[in-house]
Amino acid sequence: MHATNFRKKTFIVGIKDDILKCLNEVGVSVKKVILFGSRARGDYTKHSDYDFLIITEKRYTFKEKIEISGKIRKLFVRFHIPSDIIIKSDDEVEYLKDKIGSVIRLALKEGITI
Repeated sequence: MHATNFRKKTFIVGIKDDILKCLNEVGVSVKKVILFGSRARGDYTKHSDYDFLIITEKRYTFKEKIEISGKIRKLFVRFHIPSDIIIKSDDEVEYLKDKIGSVIRLALKEGITI
C-alpha cells in the first residue's frame, strides 16, 4: 500500500474510533459510520470537509440529533477537521434510501463504510 493511502486510511479509522468513543460516552449505539461526499469519492481538495452518515439503532429527536452531532463537531474542531454529520436511525435510512434527491440515498450510493 502506498504510504499516502496508508496515512489516509489510518486517519479515517482514527476518526471512526473517535466518533464511536464520543457517542458511546453519551449512550448512543451506532450500527454504521459512512464517509461520503468528496472525501469518499477521492475528488476532494485540502479545504473539503468530511461528510459522515451515522446510522444508529435508536431513533432520536431533531433536538437530540443536534446535541449528538454537536459533541462530535466539538471533537473535530479541536483537530481542525471540518465536518458535516448526519444522524439517522436504521429505520429512517430504510425509509429514505430510495428517495430521489435524498442525501441518504447519495451517501449509501457513493459512501464508504468505515
